[in-house]
Parts: sequence; structure tokens; C-alpha cells
Amino acid sequence: MTQPPASPLRKGKRAERAALSDRRLTEAAIELLVKRGIQGTTLQAVGHLAGYSRGLATHRFGSKAGLFGNLLKVASTDWLERVQEAVGAKVGAEALCAATDAAEQFIKDRPDEVRAMYILWFLGIDPSAGYHSNIGNVHRAQRRDVAEWIRAGQRAGRVDTAVDPIRVAEQYAASMAGIVYQWLANPQMPLHAMFTQLKADLRARIEHPEPAQGAQRARPAPKAVSSRR
Repeated sequence: MTQPPASPLRKGKRAERAALSDRRLTEAAIELLVKRGIQGTTLQAVGHLAGYSRGLATHRFGSKAGLFGNLLKVASTDWLERVQEAVGAKVGAEALCAATDAAEQFIKDRPDEVRAMYILWFLGIDPSAGYHSNIGNVHRAQRRDVAEWIRAGQRAGRVDTAVDPIRVAEQYAASMAGIVYQWLANPQMPLHAMFTQLKADLRARIEHPEPAQGAQRARPAPKAVSSRR
């Protein structure tokens, strides 16, 4: 007998359950990665920790590579969306500072997610890792956005036109990755101070230079010439 098509309500509930299980499986994978590392994060362990059958993670992701790829996609999307929301219509140095603040807040809100993301990013460059890291895609998106914020700042007259947007974008991406990596290796590092210094350096480097003091002073009015002889 042919089964009647599922009602929209039933489809909606099924989609909600799938989204919930995906979220719980991802959270479990993050927790295991931080506590046990790559080797200790098995599909079986992820399914068990998430409260599901041992085979659900395998059914959903297919392999550890699929699991790690999904985790990176979720974490990276979370990171980039927070940055975009914080930047909004800002341009130039204001946009870069807003992006930096958003990244710092993300680290405070989701430290384990950041740690898991970096574990996968950096180990993913190993040819024997068995999965492909999306760090290249994430950094390309970051560099693209930063370069456009710089160009928009130049069009608005807020960024020095001598600044190379691509070069600044490359340096910014490298600085952010380095700061976060150092903090992960040494949690005692003054993270906020590092980000504060980065923002100050960015302002000094790209903001439109102010006129030199006294350069725009009005010339003194010429002395009146007496009409008396």
C-alpha cells in the first residue's frame, strides 16, 4: 500500500528533530576534540555523548572526515556571521575594529568551539589527516571582506589612498590567526591587550592622515594701507 505523503506539520517536526540532533552531535564532537583530541573523537563516542544511538553519527556524517568537515563549517559560519553583524555598514578602521571586537567576543562566548576549530584547521594541513580543512576558504573570505572595508573607507575619505587594501587584508588575517593561536597555546596571554594593540596599530596605519599642526592656519590678513600721505 502506498503511504500518504507526510503532512507539512510532520515534515516540520522532522526537520526540527534533525536540526536538534545535528546541533547536539556537533557540540559533542567539540567537547571530545577539546578533551581527547583527534584520535579520541570517534563517531561512536560522539553519538554516545550526544545521547543517541552509536550509529547515528555514522549515518549522519558518514565518516570522521565528514564529521570534522561539518564541525568546521558550523564553527566558521558562526565566526563569520558574528563579524558581519558587528561590522554592518562600518568602513575602514571602524570596520576592522568592530570585526576584531566580534572575534574577541566569540572567543569569550565559545572558547571550546574556537579551540576545536583551530585544532582541525592546523592539523588539516597534514597530508595524512584524512580530511580537508576549510581554513583556506575562511581566510579568503576574511581577506576579501577586509579589502572591501578598506576600499570603502578610501572612497569615503577615511582611509589613506596610499594604503594597499590587499596587503592590509593579508596582514590582518595573519595577525588575527597568530593572536588566537598564541592564546590557545598560552591562556595566560593578555588576549584583550593584544587585540587592543592590534586595533591601535590598524588605526595608525590606515586612517587618513590629519593635516600637520599649523599647516592649515589661515594666513594673517595684510595690514591696511593708510590713505594718508
